[in-house]
Amino acid sequence: MNKEEYLAALRRSLAQMPAEERERQLAYYDELISDMCEDGMTETEATARLGDPAAVAQELLAALPLGTLVRSRIKSESRPSALVIVLLVLGFPVWFPLIVSFFAVVLSVFITLWALAISLAAAVLALGISAVAIPIAAVAGVLTTEASPLVIVGLMLVLAGLCVIGALAIPPLFRGIARLCRAFVRGVKSIFIKKGN
Repeated sequence: MNKEEYLAALRRSLAQMPAEERERQLAYYDELISDMCEDGMTETEATARLGDPAAVAQELLAALPLGTLVRSRIKSESRPSALVIVLLVLGFPVWFPLIVSFFAVVLSVFITLWALAISLAAAVLALGISAVAIPIAAVAGVLTTEASPLVIVGLMLVLAGLCVIGALAIPPLFRGIARLCRAFVRGVKSIFIKKGN
């Protein structure tokens, strides 16, 4: 497919995007194809390297803020019939609480996950502080037990080991929760992206 065909297909797939953003993206891809052609590629090779215009459009639409997608989806919908409006109004006591409840449950799950991760990070930090504080307290005489220095060193090493193990587990946990949050947002956005443009 040549440049004009590619850009026309991309324009059709980006119909849901606001006009100024769509024109900015089309200008970017026009220049990108031109740059590839200047580097020795044919237009067909350049467009093939960019991939399917519909897939590119899906990625660009998914990158838009959720509010923009919702507004553009509402504007592009045809006017609802009287029956649909009546059903929406009469069904409001049922569907509105269900939607609010769903988002409240999802929000509470994400808050719980982040609170758990932060609590685990605080516990790891407490283990690290304890590993440093126990020998200092023993030397300063604050520690009143009759424990031998070997027990104190052993306790310090156990606490330091637990701190290191916890410190290694915390970053993957935070990354996993962040990935889960991004996947949920992408899923919600995909509801508002029209398919088959």
